[in-house]
Amino acid sequence: MVSSHYLRGILFFFATALLWGVLPIFLKIALQGFHAGTIAWFRFLFAFLILAAILQWKAHEPLSILRKPPWMGILGGACLSANYYWVTVGVDLSGPSNMAVLIQTASVFLVLAGVYVFHEHLALRQILGMVIAGSGLYLFFHDQQSRIQNVADYYYADFLIVLAGMVWVGYMVSQKFLSRQYGAQSLNLLVYAVATFTLIGGVEWVDFTRAGLTAWLSLIFCGVNTLLAYAALAEAVKYIPLAIISLIISLNPLITLWGMKVLPEMGFAGLQADPVGSLGYFGGMIAVTGVVLVVYRPTRRGAN
Repeated sequence: MVSSHYLRGILFFFATALLWGVLPIFLKIALQGFHAGTIAWFRFLFAFLILAAILQWKAHEPLSILRKPPWMGILGGACLSANYYWVTVGVDLSGPSNMAVLIQTASVFLVLAGVYVFHEHLALRQILGMVIAGSGLYLFFHDQQSRIQNVADYYYADFLIVLAGMVWVGYMVSQKFLSRQYGAQSLNLLVYAVATFTLIGGVEWVDFTRAGLTAWLSLIFCGVNTLLAYAALAEAVKYIPLAIISLIISLNPLITLWGMKVLPEMGFAGLQADPVGSLGYFGGMIAVTGVVLVVYRPTRRGAN
């Protein structure tokens, strides 16, 4: 019988998957009026202020963790701030679909971290999954190469997205360690505070007066998305293994690819369709299949 805690963790990570799946699309809309640095900073500031107010209202003394922050929490905040900024730049330079597919590499990095840091076992199926995922990413990359206009920007975006995946693993590992001692939302508050401070130098303040209503609404949604997605993720970390949590990312590109196929055809918020052909969609599906093989493992009964 599956424990209630395990089911709770599954529900939390599905909520995160949905929020992350639509996030690249709304980042692209927000980029119509804001720079990448402004968007990343605003998302953290928004999430910090709202979460601090909620924790204060619940009498959780939200600022206590900020008075003597654990060094690993500070490192996790720095990693996540880099992830947010590089992902946003990647969306700006190469589009939501490319970012959503390429960030799949984070799942592989996270599983490898589980092997080397938490002594989880790597099965033959997972190695096969890495090969399949790599093949899918190659097909997607080959399709994109034949369709993009600025090759240099595309390569640079790919480099930043892979880096974003790597530093996200650093954030996840820090959360897994610290969740044994600190509350999930207290850790989030610390991470948001560190990231807000780290990214302030990249803010283009004039964006706030020039951006239109659509860009502003998308920016606010991205802030809400940050708060809700990482609140759900922090809870999921407590109940299920990192390998299962990695499935979050494997679901994201399916949502993003579908959204970027349908929404531009509807004329939604001035979105332009990403240059993805049939080979690209096929490669994306192959990559997702490979990542699922990598990250999914049967969990022993009663294991967390």
